[in-house]
Amino acid sequence: GYLCEYDVDDLFAYNAPKTIRIRDARLGLLYYFLVFLIATYIVVFQLLRQNSYLKFRQAAATVRLTLQQPTRGGCDPTNSSCQDIYPAIQNLAYCCSDACRNNSDGSCTCPGQQFLSYPCQYVDGPQAAQILNDNIVINTYRREYKQELNTSCGATGCTRLWLNQQDASQHFMADVEDFTMLVDHSVNQRELGISRTAREMTGWLLVNGSNSIQQQLCKETLSAMSQPVFGRTTDEAPCYIRPNLTHEGMDFFSVRAVLMAMGVSLDSGSYNGRSVRYEGLTATLAIQYFNTWPWHGVLKKSSGSDDVSYVYSLIPQAENPYKVTTIIWLAYPTRRVRQNAHGLYLAVVPTGSLAAFDLQTLLLTLTTSLTLLAMGSVVVKYLAMYVLQQREYYKEMLVQVSADFSDVRHLESKSDEELAGIMRDKGLAVQGSRVQMILAILNSGLPDQNPPSSQSSHNGSARLLEAVGSQVEVQIR
Repeated sequence: GYLCEYDVDDLFAYNAPKTIRIRDARLGLLYYFLVFLIATYIVVFQLLRQNSYLKFRQAAATVRLTLQQPTRGGCDPTNSSCQDIYPAIQNLAYCCSDACRNNSDGSCTCPGQQFLSYPCQYVDGPQAAQILNDNIVINTYRREYKQELNTSCGATGCTRLWLNQQDASQHFMADVEDFTMLVDHSVNQRELGISRTAREMTGWLLVNGSNSIQQQLCKETLSAMSQPVFGRTTDEAPCYIRPNLTHEGMDFFSVRAVLMAMGVSLDSGSYNGRSVRYEGLTATLAIQYFNTWPWHGVLKKSSGSDDVSYVYSLIPQAENPYKVTTIIWLAYPTRRVRQNAHGLYLAVVPTGSLAAFDLQTLLLTLTTSLTLLAMGSVVVKYLAMYVLQQREYYKEMLVQVSADFSDVRHLESKSDEELAGIMRDKGLAVQGSRVQMILAILNSGLPDQNPPSSQSSHNGSARLLEAVGSQVEVQIR
């Protein structure tokens, strides 16, 4: 039939790639071996191990940190029946005691101590910490100045605005390693519809190192595991350990455990010849959230809901000391206490991503992977044409060479009657369009226009089909 003077079969013809079947088992096995490797990579590595069929989204979290002094049985210090359990100062090696020699600068030199000691001071949790948004400073050393406003400052200028009333007082915080830090946090991913509090999740602390302090922590902790999911018990670092839980299910750690997880001791040396207890240090507390695991996809609880977990990871910068200055007013605005506190500064950084099954992500992964299969065909083709032993035969089968277009231009210059005469001379049926007639003449050969060598190199055939990767038009009439 016709549509607007056009043959319907021509308008809606189906274009299909031409396939050349080479009956050589060696070439076929090479191709199928590459296909097997590519398919294994797609299924095993991308889909099963990397969970590429899941849609991953960044997790958003809120964090609250508090510090508490050591109490009996971990009781609430705001409860009147709760008792603190501070040790005697004379039992703390870094504190000045009767066995130490006092120095003029307020420090003391104690037997067996590598660094200077200072008088120790009992403080509670709120006194020993500064909460800065999601971050916390755990004080280890303080220097305090009692100051008075210089009333002589006026229109003529001022040489010193605040006057120290006495020498600075210096103290170490007593037994700060046994203070406990509470970490209360929640995570949310609105697009995936996932929201959890710390009480609903499972957490771990990563001991990421292998020095003697970290080895000791992993060895002393019975809950130490080789990895947070599907792990085995271990007594060697690196390891993952479970946090302590309050009655409400919130995480808390002793400051000692936090320091040991970083492989740091407050009594070790800092960058300037003083102790870390004196100078302080900074560290990043990363909380990595996840609900997937390689080879297992989305983790599920027995109830069927997503099992969201997290890992605390500490990254210390021991050579970067930390100091925070606080002003305590005795009589505003004329009398104050300036407090310079050194200590452990923890900057909380929520990280990680949550995931859920997504059909579009799966289809995108599979579509992208088809490129690898196409590359496998290209590799086999070029190996066959340029590397393998029978490459000349493979190349002859895979490559089709068009006719010399000088012949095409020569025939185009002739009239329809002349073309018909040439076809009759060659015993060809005179039919088809002008282009089809020229193609028929070219396929039958033009010995007067083509050198013999050009004909023999391709079995005397001249085709207008393009080389490798050409398409033929299949018309169904």
